[in-house]
Amino acid sequence: MPATRMMIARRAGVSVATVDRVLRDDQAVRPETADRVHLALAALRDERASRGRPAKISTYRVAFVLPQVNSRFLDHVERNIALSASFFREHRIIPSFYRCDFTIHRDTIAFAEQVIDYDALVLVPLDYPAVERLIEDMSDAGVPVVTVFSDLPASRRAAYVGVDNRIAGRTAGLLMGRFLGARLGTVAILSASSRLHDQLERRTGLSQVLEEDFRNLRWIAEPDFAEDDDGAGLAVQGLLARYQDLVGVYVTGGGISGIATALQESGDKGRIVLIGHECTAETRTQLSERAIDVILDQDVRGIVHWAGLAAINFLNDVRGALAIPTPETRIYLRENAHA
Repeated sequence: MPATRMMIARRAGVSVATVDRVLRDDQAVRPETADRVHLALAALRDERASRGRPAKISTYRVAFVLPQVNSRFLDHVERNIALSASFFREHRIIPSFYRCDFTIHRDTIAFAEQVIDYDALVLVPLDYPAVERLIEDMSDAGVPVVTVFSDLPASRRAAYVGVDNRIAGRTAGLLMGRFLGARLGTVAILSASSRLHDQLERRTGLSQVLEEDFRNLRWIAEPDFAEDDDGAGLAVQGLLARYQDLVGVYVTGGGISGIATALQESGDKGRIVLIGHECTAETRTQLSERAIDVILDQDVRGIVHWAGLAAINFLNDVRGALAIPTPETRIYLRENAHA
């Protein structure tokens, strides 16, 4: 394997950006710095060409970063990162875990300074300018950022690993339309955060399908909907009061268990189709009891693993680093709730 810019930078004691400038023959680089880079490159080449000597095994420090928001799903992701320790060890990844309050610009900038020395970042981003700046600063420092579960496609992130959330939303829209048939009424799209791109994409996907194929249904969006079960349950009661013709509810984030309980207690579940995300022990039970009609799910552990591998593939300049499979969206109904 050829020497990467990261390897050269470590050997020469300079930044990856400086290595890049030297290799481009940038005359603004000081001669003594350029000499150190060239010597490091020559030494690495000699090591790889030495007879019968195996290449040095490297380890990679990867920071896994989640936003500091109240989310049962992100808590589930955090647990799966912790439970992946043996997998990371096998692939020479030394993981560290962080939660950051991206809503505070100052905290995000300070956090960027804290993680700049990592080899790579795996990040669930929120859509804030400071987060894009964080990704840009990491990229300038030669630290690849892999977004996971939710994306910032306009940023300079190296890759996104996760399901296609637009397709997930469209799948939910098709199922909603098929379940409701020819009925007339309103479908409410409930999102926990307008700053999470995955929820925006799911909302867009469902609304597109309803507009394209199910003109008998109109949709309304309720962004920044409460994700805790109690708050979501109270909020859906307000929806029932405002929309007498409510026939469907699609939950793009958390809170579906609380909504299911509220609909059952009010006696309205029989006329309302409820579709959401994340298959848990609780939602499996509610599927079995017909309190929820459809749950869309994803392989959280597998996505965490693929994101870590994508990060080190970028560090090693591996061809096909982007050839990470797009995970499939799983569909759970009453019949396969416990499969």
